[in-house]
Amino acid sequence: MIVKRLIYPLLSHPRVARTLKYIVYGSLLINTGRYFLDDYLAMQAALPPDASLADYFTQFSTTIDMFAWVGLVFLFELETHAVPEEKWTTRLSAGIRILRAICYLGIAYAAYGYTVEALENFETTQVSGITNVCQLADKNASLQINVFAYTEITSDNCASLSSDNKFYHIANEVSFIDESTLKHVQWVQLVDIDNAYIWLIVVFLIEFEVWMQARNRFSSSALHATRIAKTGGYIVLIANMFIWGFAGYYLYAWDAFLWIFGFWAIELNLAKLEMAREDQLAPGQI
Repeated sequence: MIVKRLIYPLLSHPRVARTLKYIVYGSLLINTGRYFLDDYLAMQAALPPDASLADYFTQFSTTIDMFAWVGLVFLFELETHAVPEEKWTTRLSAGIRILRAICYLGIAYAAYGYTVEALENFETTQVSGITNVCQLADKNASLQINVFAYTEITSDNCASLSSDNKFYHIANEVSFIDESTLKHVQWVQLVDIDNAYIWLIVVFLIEFEVWMQARNRFSSSALHATRIAKTGGYIVLIANMFIWGFAGYYLYAWDAFLWIFGFWAIELNLAKLEMAREDQLAPGQI
């Protein structure tokens, strides 16, 4: 399997692997804070004062997603590496699985939020009478300029913001968006949806692999098929990373890179566990 072949060389350099792992984990925590700030600023620009609680949760779906994923990685790290086998108890196992279930609920809700947010981009109302962005200048109005960024429209900056002659409101948002940016946002957020659900598939495959390894079933056809499917998932996630990079969303691309390698750190733990268990088991028991 491609993932395993890329990971095995690191097993002979444990210090390098450990250093890379914790650099990635630390970077993921920093990125989580950055996404919270982006969601907060977008909320201030996009949502009306009477927005519902559901609107706020949808607006913060990225932050919820990030916190849930960080929690999930931490719990996988505990199960596959940090807690020695002799200290593993039934109560600890149950506690970790309950916490993982909570993380999965957050991730599933975030995927739902991405879906709702993406579909809202197709619920648009053209603003009548506005054919030039400068008509909105100095009226406490904001223009959406990409997927997550907004800017206040003033007489000083309006001429440089957009050359379009059609402007829209998205769903119940009070901010404005021009036609070309709207098409761009619709396309990019469809990639967001794809990425969210592919990640769900990948982590469920990891869950299954952890379950299989706990039962010493290393050579089963089901585990072999799981690893092939998981490799395909990683290929799609890497493709999404490049799409965001070429579209100019360098933070998204960097974040995707970190998450891919964050979970490859979990893959490294699984590879180490497999090698250790295979050494313990006699031939014919695997």
